[in-house]
Amino acid sequence: MLERVSPEEALERVRTALGDRAGELRLNFGQVDLVCEPTRLVDVMTALRDDVGCRYFTFLSGVDRSEVADNPGGLEVLIHVYSPDGRFHVNVHVPVDAEAPRCPSITGVYRGALWQERECHEMFGVDFEGHPGLSNLYLPEDFEGHPLRRSFKLPTRAVKEWPGAKDPDEAATGGR
Repeated sequence: MLERVSPEEALERVRTALGDRAGELRLNFGQVDLVCEPTRLVDVMTALRDDVGCRYFTFLSGVDRSEVADNPGGLEVLIHVYSPDGRFHVNVHVPVDAEAPRCPSITGVYRGALWQERECHEMFGVDFEGHPGLSNLYLPEDFEGHPLRRSFKLPTRAVKEWPGAKDPDEAATGGR
C-alpha cells in the first residue's frame, strides 16, 4: 500500500520541484495551493505530473472573483490534480485578464482537460491557446455572453414568458 504524505511534505515536494516557476505557494485546508502565471502553466503542470507525481487530473474550471468584496481577484482558471502515490492534492490558480482572458491549453499534459477547457471557454470566455477545438458544449453557437461570469445579466421574464405556466393567470403574471 502507498504511504500517505503529510501536507507539509507535499508542500515541500511541490516547492522543490517547481522552484521559482510558481508564485505564492501555501497549504490550504491540507491541500497545496499555488499561483502560476499563464506563461509558465504548461511547464508547471508538466513538472507536477512528472516530478511530483500528480498523474491524476481532476478538474479545470473558471472562477470569477471580480465582484467579491473581501477578495477582488478578478478572473482565474483553477486546476486540480492529485498524486495517487503520495495521496495529496494540488490546486493551481492561474490569474487571467478579465477583459481578454487567455491561458495556454494543458491538453498536451493532461488529455482529460479537453472537455473542461471547452466548458470553461464557453461559460467564462477564456481562450485556451493551443486547444484543438474550442466549440460550444451547451449553448448555441450564436449565444452572446458567458453565463458563469458575474457580469452576465440574466434576461428578465419580460423578455420571454415563463414556460412553466399552467393556467392563463400565471402566464399573465410571469410565473409565481
